[in-house]
Amino acid sequence: MRTYVACSGFPVPVSRYFTEFAAVEISETELGIPGEGTTRRWLREAPAGAAFTVLASKQLVESGFAPDEKNIEALQALGKFAKTLKAKALVICGGTEFGPTRANRASLRRFFEVLPKNLPKVVVDMPTWPVATVEATIKDKQIAIAYDPLEEEPHHVGDLAYVRLLGPSGYRSRYDDEAMEKITDYCKACKAKEVFCVFRNSDRFVNAKKALSALK
Repeated sequence: MRTYVACSGFPVPVSRYFTEFAAVEISETELGIPGEGTTRRWLREAPAGAAFTVLASKQLVESGFAPDEKNIEALQALGKFAKTLKAKALVICGGTEFGPTRANRASLRRFFEVLPKNLPKVVVDMPTWPVATVEATIKDKQIAIAYDPLEEEPHHVGDLAYVRLLGPSGYRSRYDDEAMEKITDYCKACKAKEVFCVFRNSDRFVNAKKALSALK
């Protein structure tokens, strides 16, 4: 088992970030695919064996996960970009406004039925949905479900566990020592072959450094 500790996006300059961490969740892709120069710089600055994951475009959730040509083309382009980075996963997120209504569950199910074939491991993150609802909607154990182990975890965790930490009380909050101990204890005990522990809160750099130290 290998555990990667990462931040979502670069909270500090890339060169400094990669002196601390060997993994990152690329968040810039929520708005568009970065240019070739930026991509080359990330690969150049990253240490040997660095692991990347990539966030899908916000366009997907803004469209209600419509399984239309525009969204499929966006995913195909993102798949090519992810291949350049040798990304471990593509994370598809639903916003807080995309709740687990019957209509939204049906839309999400149809969307995941038409995913392109050129994608890395797909992770779905529906932060306002119970994990069991996501599992019942997707019904595909090859697709990983992002989760917060302080709240709940999937019934089935396969080869890739994706722990995504949005902050104990929202984006601007920081995890205290007790919460950090629970998070790192969970990561140590997780049976997946690879565990990504990704901090997304505003103090993610501080929290992630503490987690990395505890997991060494």
